Amino acid sequence: MRTLVTGGTGFLGSHLVERLLAQGHEVRALARKTSNITHLKTTGAEIIFGDVEDYDSLLPAVNGVDVVYHAAARVTPGWGAWKWFESSIIKGTDNMLRACVETGVPRFLHVSTGSVHGKLCEGDTPVCESTPCDVAFCRDAYYDFAKLRAEEVAFEYHKKGKIQVSMIRIAAVYGPRDRLLADRVYRQVSLPLIMWPGRSNPKYSIVYATDAADFAILAATSERAIGEVYNVAPPDAIPLRKFAASMVKAMGGPRVQVTMPYSVAYVWCALMEEWSRMRHVKDMPYLTRSGLQFVNKGIYLDGAKARDELGWQPKVSLDEGTTLYVQWRHSQKKK
Repeated sequence: MRTLVTGGTGFLGSHLVERLLAQGHEVRALARKTSNITHLKTTGAEIIFGDVEDYDSLLPAVNGVDVVYHAAARVTPGWGAWKWFESSIIKGTDNMLRACVETGVPRFLHVSTGSVHGKLCEGDTPVCESTPCDVAFCRDAYYDFAKLRAEEVAFEYHKKGKIQVSMIRIAAVYGPRDRLLADRVYRQVSLPLIMWPGRSNPKYSIVYATDAADFAILAATSERAIGEVYNVAPPDAIPLRKFAASMVKAMGGPRVQVTMPYSVAYVWCALMEEWSRMRHVKDMPYLTRSGLQFVNKGIYLDGAKARDELGWQPKVSLDEGTTLYVQWRHSQKKK
């Protein structure tokens, strides 16, 4: 099958490229000319340069493709101007779909996030695909709000019969090349003293990157999944500190852990953000108020639909996944 992966230089996109190739598919990977393609070149995928924000650059990329896996997005929650998220996520998704329709691509897999449910996914009860999506338009939720609007764009194309769309919502994914969850936790637990902001220990539906990529392929190639949305989540959520403990175990040693007042951590993150803005830094700081809120609220999704309808089961256990991640981090230090 001829496939195109957008966001091929990103986290999930790069794993999609690898898993598609491993399953024998022909793979094109869309990359911006300014992107780091070092890893992508090692995969053997055909690299085609383009930008989801530039419609004309997409037509050669999608021409002759059977399935598009749309994973490209600006993934900097709580950091950046609204226009950046609007252009990358909403306009970018519309551009991809329009290009697919023009060139006759039959299937489109849209990668979204469970955080489109807003505060409803932060409690002790998992949310399913039919749970209302309610995201407030504010700086901390620009990413989530844009992803929800992109979902609406994608399903509008499907409802009008222009292209067959399937959608997945991922909760918390981790693995090699992760720049968010695993990266933050690894850097935190690498210190001799682990500082926890507040006493909260929320539940997370955490899935390893290869398991998430495998389900994306399953959803994109299944007739049953046409017009459907699926949560990508394991049967059981885990507390964040259990994830951190597994990471510490993989690193080979215990750590001293203390708790600081949440208000102190919040002020510190605000100062870090302001310092970055004063220096006109575009990259998201290591510490942000949005990131702090994320580790104190969690994200809990019900993945039963994916298991019941498509037979998906995650294969990588928590301890195995954190071990693989730590091994990858150590290998990067040797380069």
